[in-house]
Amino acid sequence: MIRSKFTAVAPDGSRFSLPAAMDVQADCTVISLSRSTDTSGIAAIEAEVFGGIPGDDPGYFLLPRCSGKSAGEYSGNCDHSLCIFSAHEEDFSAGADNVDMRIYGAKCEKGSALAIVTGMAWDYELCVERKDGKYRVYQLYRLNGRPLYEDIVIEVHHLRPGDGYNEMALCYRNWLLDKGMLTPLSERAEKQPSLAYALKAPVIRVRCGWKPAPAEILHQTRENEPPMRVACTFERVGEFMDELKRQGVEEAEICLVGWNIRGHDGRWPEAFPVEPALGGEEGLRKLVEKAKKLGYRIACHTNHTDHYEIAENYSPDNTRRNWDGVPVSNAAWSGGQMFDLCPEVGLKQAKEMFPKIKDLGFDGLHYVDVISVVMPRECTHPDHPVTRTGSVQLAAEMAENCKEVLGGFSSEGIYDYLAPHLDYGLYGSFGRNAPPMGDRSVPLAELVYHGYLLYNPYTFTVNPTCKGKDAVLKLVEYGGRPSFYLYSAFMSNGKNWMGKLSLDPICDTDEQLRDAAAKVKEGWELYRQMGDLMTRTMERHEQLSDTLVRITYSGGVTVLVDYEKETFEIIR
Repeated sequence: MIRSKFTAVAPDGSRFSLPAAMDVQADCTVISLSRSTDTSGIAAIEAEVFGGIPGDDPGYFLLPRCSGKSAGEYSGNCDHSLCIFSAHEEDFSAGADNVDMRIYGAKCEKGSALAIVTGMAWDYELCVERKDGKYRVYQLYRLNGRPLYEDIVIEVHHLRPGDGYNEMALCYRNWLLDKGMLTPLSERAEKQPSLAYALKAPVIRVRCGWKPAPAEILHQTRENEPPMRVACTFERVGEFMDELKRQGVEEAEICLVGWNIRGHDGRWPEAFPVEPALGGEEGLRKLVEKAKKLGYRIACHTNHTDHYEIAENYSPDNTRRNWDGVPVSNAAWSGGQMFDLCPEVGLKQAKEMFPKIKDLGFDGLHYVDVISVVMPRECTHPDHPVTRTGSVQLAAEMAENCKEVLGGFSSEGIYDYLAPHLDYGLYGSFGRNAPPMGDRSVPLAELVYHGYLLYNPYTFTVNPTCKGKDAVLKLVEYGGRPSFYLYSAFMSNGKNWMGKLSLDPICDTDEQLRDAAAKVKEGWELYRQMGDLMTRTMERHEQLSDTLVRITYSGGVTVLVDYEKETFEIIR
C-alpha cells in the first residue's frame, strides 16, 4: 500500500521520476524530496505515498477539507470525509488547494496508515484519482519552475490492520502532543479567565452595521462611499443583554462585529474612530461596562488579513504579491475591492491595534477575522517576502500576542496550522459530503482537537436553535460550543453562508429581540447539559446505523445521538 514516489511533470506534460529518500522506522516511514532538487524545468511535482488500491477494496481514504480555486478538473472537498472505494463505479480525478489539515489516511485490506506532511506542508493541492479501476491520493505542487524552499517531507505512520478514522485522528493528536503543540483547555483556562468563562458561555456575535455586500462601488473614497446600514446600535445591544438576563441566561459572551468606522468590513485596516452612528466611543464604553455589570463578557472583531483603498492607512505596498509579482485582490466586500495584506504587514498592524482594543475595556475572546479559515498566504513583495511556512509562524505570533494583550484569541475557522493557538473557532466546515472526494462526513478535526480548543463545527450549526433539531443534534454529535450570530444573513445577493434570512435572529423590533434572546437561552441550556464534555477528549465516533451515532469521550462518558427520534443522551 505504501509507495515512495515523486513524479515530475514537465510543461509539455511529459513525466519522469525524481529521487526520493526513505527512512524506515519501527512505526513510521519518512519519505522526502530534497530542496536541492533542480526544478527549473518542472511544472509540477506529484508526491505519492498511497496508490494502486483496487476499486473493490472495502476501505477508504480519510481526507481533510480542501476547497478553493484549482485548475482543470479539480472540484474540491468541502468537509472532513471518507472517500469510500466501493462507492464509485466510474473513474474520476478531483482535488483542490486550501487544505485545512496536513494529514490524510488510507484504510484498505493491506493495512492502515496515516500521512502527516511536515515539509512544504502548506503548498500543495490534495488530489484523489480513480483510474483504470484503482485509487491513488497524492499531493500536487504547482511549481512552474520555481525552486523548493524546503524539503518535501511526509511521515507515514503505520497503524494496526483494520484501524480507521478514529485511530488515524488519535495518531495525529498524539503526534501533536509529542511535539508539545497542544495544551488541554482545562490547563489553559486556569491562566485565561476569558477562556474559563467561554467553557460555560455561548458566544453571540452581533453585526451592528455594514455597507452593501458585495460592494456596489469597488473603488471607494470618502466622497463616493455608500451609506452604512445601522442594524443594532450599542444601546440596542445593551437592551438585548438586558433581555438575556431577564430570561435567565447567566453566562454569555458578546462579540461586536462592525463596531468600527463604517461597520463590518467598512474601511479595514482603519478601525477608529468607533462608528458614531452606533453610539461612538462613549456609547461603546457604556456597553462594555454594562456587560460586565450583568456578568457577561464582551469582545470585538478585527481584521488583519485584508485592506481597502478607502482606508487612511492603505498602501499598495502592503498588498501581498503572487509569484508573478502581481498584487493579490480578493472578493469585493463592503469596503470595495479587497486586497490581501502581506502576513508580515498584517502582524505589525495587529500588534498596533490590540492595545487600542484593550483600552476600550473588552474582556472576552478577541476575534480576528479570516485568518484561521484560509491557507497561510505567501508574499513575494521584495520588501517583505514570506513563504507559507513563514506565514504560519507570523500567524502563530499574532495569536499569542492577541492572548497576551487581550486575554484570548478566536477566529473564523479551525485550520490546522493555527489550531494549537486557538481558543475558539466559529466553524470548522462549510458543508457536508462533496462527491467524488467525500462520500461520508466524519469529525476528523473534532477527534483531534476536542478538549484542546472550542469550536462550532459547521456554518449550518451557527444559530442552531433557530434551525431545528438537525442543527442542534449535529452540534451535539460533534461536541460544539453553541454559537449565535445576530444579523448573520447580511449579503445583498442572498448568498448567506450561515443560514437563510428567514431564520436569522435579529432585534429590529422588541418582539424579534425577545425571540432572539429566547433562542440563545435554549443554546445556553444546551451548553449546560454538555457541561464537562468541553474539557474531555473525543476518543471515538461510531455510526451505529443510518440514524444513530455514538460518541465516546475520555473518562468513559458517551453520547448517543438519535436522528430518527430527534433526541440525544449523555451517559456519564
